[in-house]
Amino acid sequence: MHLPQEYWQYQTLFEIALGLGTPLVIDDATQARLFGLYARVLVDVDLSLELFDLVIVEREGYAFFFVEVQYERQPAYCSHCKLLGHTI
Repeated sequence: MHLPQEYWQYQTLFEIALGLGTPLVIDDATQARLFGLYARVLVDVDLSLELFDLVIVEREGYAFFFVEVQYERQPAYCSHCKLLGHTI
C-alpha cells in the first residue's frame, strides 16, 4: 500500500487493511518504515470473493483518497472446485 506519512500508525494501517479482509500483522520492516512510502500488512482474505486493487480511505478532516493494493504470494485458487493449488 502506498500511503502518506500521517497514515503509518499501527491502528490506521489495520483499519485500511480491514477493507480487504482480516488484518493479522504488520511486518517489521513496515513498522520500522524501511519501505519508504509502502506498507506491508498480512491480511486473511476469502479467495472466493473478489480481490480489490484499490481501497478508499476516508478520514475526518481529510479528503478521501485511494490506496493501491498489491498481493504477494497469492495462492492459485480454482473458482470451479473452490480449492487451492490450481486454477481451471
